[in-house]
Amino acid sequence: MNPEQTPNTWNSPEDHERSIEQTPPSIYVASLADYVNGYLTGEWIDATQDIDTIREEIQAMLATSKSAAPEEYAIHDYEGFGTLRLGEYEDIERIAAIAEGIREHGEAFACWIDHTGLDPEDWHKFEDAYLGTYDSIEAYADQMIDDLDLEATLDQFVPESFRSYVKIDRDALVRDLEYGDIWYMDFDGQVLVFNSHI
Repeated sequence: MNPEQTPNTWNSPEDHERSIEQTPPSIYVASLADYVNGYLTGEWIDATQDIDTIREEIQAMLATSKSAAPEEYAIHDYEGFGTLRLGEYEDIERIAAIAEGIREHGEAFACWIDHTGLDPEDWHKFEDAYLGTYDSIEAYADQMIDDLDLEATLDQFVPESFRSYVKIDRDALVRDLEYGDIWYMDFDGQVLVFNSHI
């Protein structure tokens, strides 16, 4: 098998996507003035909304403050962002863009951003990079073997008297893939698989 052909030779990731139960990306935004004064004024906000709506909800939260003229806020918690870590003063536009990617592709999108560290102008590469979610890396190799119909190919070209001696070495395939064509991460009890060339 030619490794250069590997990423685009079998079924798309949609066939193996999102068996992980997804939590919608949300942020908990709190009034800093209240926090400093010992009050807890905050609100969970759906991060998949448009930027203007998110900002309006932040302002509405600040309007309930017990402090005089509160203007500053911080992100004190978040969920549904995969392995990605958000800072207290994370840019709202960046958060909304990540949340949109998660809504479209699942938390694998956030995990990929976290691992690669790519800037937003390169986030469109995710669709080519993501190869799917599997129970294990061995399950990914099995799916690849099935999609390429390699057993049938062996049956076709190897004489029946020799067929019992010719096997596909899945473990070797996994090792070779790990050293060149793919990278993967464990997430929520499953494995996210990505093309290492993208």
